[in-house]
Amino acid sequence: MWPMFSSRYRLCDLFDIPIYVSTSFLVLLVLFILDFGSFSYGLSMALVLALSVTAHELAHALTARAFGYRTTDITLSLLGGCASMISLPRKASQEFLTALAGPLMSFALAGAAKLLIVFGFHLNSLYLWHVLTYAFWINVMLGGFNLLPGFPMDGGRIFRSAMRLFLTRAKATLVAMWVGRGFAILLGLKGLWSIFNGGSFGFITVLIAWMIWQEGYREYRLALAVAL
Repeated sequence: MWPMFSSRYRLCDLFDIPIYVSTSFLVLLVLFILDFGSFSYGLSMALVLALSVTAHELAHALTARAFGYRTTDITLSLLGGCASMISLPRKASQEFLTALAGPLMSFALAGAAKLLIVFGFHLNSLYLWHVLTYAFWINVMLGGFNLLPGFPMDGGRIFRSAMRLFLTRAKATLVAMWVGRGFAILLGLKGLWSIFNGGSFGFITVLIAWMIWQEGYREYRLALAVAL
């Protein structure tokens, strides 16, 4: 769990994995309400995002469990979700599949939402149509964004697992870290542009870029310690 979001509350347990929500998630909730201009719409969309992120993280956790690795908890925060594992999959193939599971779940949820829209399960309700449409797009974006090479995001882990075919774990992590930091710089610049042009979520983008920069180095140090 990122230190800046350490205050959290337990919501429930799913598949014997505790689900927590950080107090910082309230900031995201307020942003959604302001962005949609409606309390009911903003709250609904924030809940759709929370459920989508939880499903995404559960996919990681359950895939890791299949390989014998335990997840202590999942926490929802301002920056999305984080599945805390006692140890990460050691084999490159296991890391690849565990990282890929989250985006695949997001794309599956997007597909389910699209089917509900196409087959008219919104029952002529404009409100439900908006919720399903948002569920489709947010999961497409969750899946797509997480596949970008911002190590230690999913795409960065997939990239590292590929690099481990040619390099040691530590060296592969170093390469993934610097590729991720390059992505973090671009993401941070995009966030700053959004802030100066009135975007509601620009500062969150900057925080995500900062997280990628910091956490990538932490992962590299961990890989070095394991290699010793």
